[in-house]
Amino acid sequence: MFKNNKIYNQELITKSENLTFKKTNSFGIMQRAANVCSKFILANYKPKKIIILCGPGNNGGDGILIANNLIKKNIDVIIFAPIGYAKSKDSKKAFRKLTNKKIIKNELNIKNCDLFVDALFGFNFSRKLSNKLKKIIKVINSKSFTKIAIDVPSGVYCDTGQIDSIAIRADKTLTFHRLKPCHVLQPGKDLSNTVKILDIGLTNLDSKTNINLIKTPKLKALSSSSHKYNRGEIFIFGGSEMVGASKLATLSASQIAFKSGVGVVKLLVKDENKNFYKSHVLEELIVTYSNIKDIEKIVKKTNSTFLFGCGLETNNENSKILELLLKSKSKLVIDASSFSIIQKNLKKYISLLKSRKADTVLTPHFGEFKKIFKISDNKIIDTKLAAIKTNSTVLFKGNDTVISDKIGQTYINYFSSPHLATAGSGDVLAGIIASLIAQNYKSLDATIIGCYLHSQCAIKIDKPLTAKDIIDILPDVLKKYY
Repeated sequence: MFKNNKIYNQELITKSENLTFKKTNSFGIMQRAANVCSKFILANYKPKKIIILCGPGNNGGDGILIANNLIKKNIDVIIFAPIGYAKSKDSKKAFRKLTNKKIIKNELNIKNCDLFVDALFGFNFSRKLSNKLKKIIKVINSKSFTKIAIDVPSGVYCDTGQIDSIAIRADKTLTFHRLKPCHVLQPGKDLSNTVKILDIGLTNLDSKTNINLIKTPKLKALSSSSHKYNRGEIFIFGGSEMVGASKLATLSASQIAFKSGVGVVKLLVKDENKNFYKSHVLEELIVTYSNIKDIEKIVKKTNSTFLFGCGLETNNENSKILELLLKSKSKLVIDASSFSIIQKNLKKYISLLKSRKADTVLTPHFGEFKKIFKISDNKIIDTKLAAIKTNSTVLFKGNDTVISDKIGQTYINYFSSPHLATAGSGDVLAGIIASLIAQNYKSLDATIIGCYLHSQCAIKIDKPLTAKDIIDILPDVLKKYY
């Protein structure tokens, strides 16, 4: 884990720098940045020949000073400057300090290179790459030497993690002061690879950001007086299509809810489907209904948490049930098929969500998210706006899952696993979140903790998995966090 979980966007890191420069010479900070990078390189690598890709701005100035430090250690260094160098005030000062200016080249010669340092653009990159630079980056990425990016891999946009068409694919990224969104959002997350945060004495503005990495949670200790009725109760709606994904979704969510600590799980199923569920359930209770009036009676007399959407059909009856739930005072987790239902009458359902007072969590993946919300190149902003629009906590799934609540607090899941991209994985996540809400965790906390535990299960398994694998391993993973 990182020592600090705060994330600074481009505006905030710029403000931090500018405040620092009011009390500390900006070139002194550049020297400090170059020194900590040089120290890291020397402590972790034994290079014989280093190529440093430098640009004309301050990131390039960092690169020039790094080169100068390494030359003093008798390392063979080449500065490759394909678009010029030393054009900013501080990078000119860096150039004047360079003891051997003959090492600057405008042609790339990678022969015998065993370490490559990218100091081309940094976090201020905002343009499109020229064809010349695209070709250079393609060549660099194709080589096996170790690649270190200074601050941000060149070609990656700071606030979104997006790229034009190509960017440096780093083995290690050395960033300053705090993580940036591009280090945790795809594809910038993959392009940054392993990120190391280096302290260069910039002004602390942690209170000015509401974007955070999810950090290791602390679960509530269980009481010796606990019993199933004070450990929470969940109702999960069961689908009517008794095959494959529908069955998997409902039962995966119910089983993981138990493993997450909830006391009672009740499956709400149509009368005609009860025999099917009887043959598959073990600990769950089956509650049958024949029409929406039966659902209304259940909702009115209980103070439970409802999970709606896993394996459900997109039909008129389920549309009415969702409307009923949204008008209720019950805590609610909305997943899967719910988003197709909402899409069919978007204005009505958004209005119902907006007016809810009870805890509400939405857990869409990309395809579901775009059915009801606008998609831009900025996943953080998209998630924040969705949460505000629906007066809910929104979990926008992915390898870079983003979670926001209705006041804009935002958390990003950094440690995840590609093995989670499998059928039933999302239903399991929804079940964990619903279980935690039923145990009286606040909706944002339940969503953050649920996301973290879900990922940690996959990391522990570390191989292709099924939803059942996550269910089976969760109790062992939970032990670490009480």
